[in-house]
Amino acid sequence: MNRGAEDKRQQIMAAAVGVFAERGFYQAKIADIAAAAGVGKGTVYEYFRSKKDLFQQLLLQLLKDHLDHLQEITREPTLADFLQRFFRENLAYFQENREIARILLSDYPPIDAATHRLLLAANEELRRRLEIYLKGAAERGEMRPVPPELAAAFITGFILSLGHRLAFYGKETLNVEAVAAEAAAVVLKGIGR
Repeated sequence: MNRGAEDKRQQIMAAAVGVFAERGFYQAKIADIAAAAGVGKGTVYEYFRSKKDLFQQLLLQLLKDHLDHLQEITREPTLADFLQRFFRENLAYFQENREIARILLSDYPPIDAATHRLLLAANEELRRRLEIYLKGAAERGEMRPVPPELAAAFITGFILSLGHRLAFYGKETLNVEAVAAEAAAVVLKGIGR
């Protein structure tokens, strides 16, 4: 794909995020996405076979971007800084894209088996990268010797639970900074006295 075609594809995908986030998968129309992207409806079909194909490719791109971003977050020098940023940025994403989060976190997202396998693989890669960072934090003496895979599962489960709450039950806007700081403190200090 040449540079101009890739730019057009990205333009359509960027518009699709907004349309899916605003209307949800089932209410979004290709015509709406085309209008938001400033292209004709036929142009969307030059790049994507269907609305479902566009949505699936969008999810895979968002996950790839998320994994790339996680790599940047893992450069945080301390576990406390890492956790606070990890929670803050994930919660901000869930809050800004509630409808996409709702679709992703639902029991039946509109994806095929191959895309589901890719999403699971991306989730495993996220957990693997988190484990590597946590292993380093343990070696630096920033956390007690907890198995990194257990700590990673706890942190990812915690953020997914918070995201689920935001996507399905939250109508209000969270103070993401405050919630991220509190979530990081819970991970770092536990809930005991």
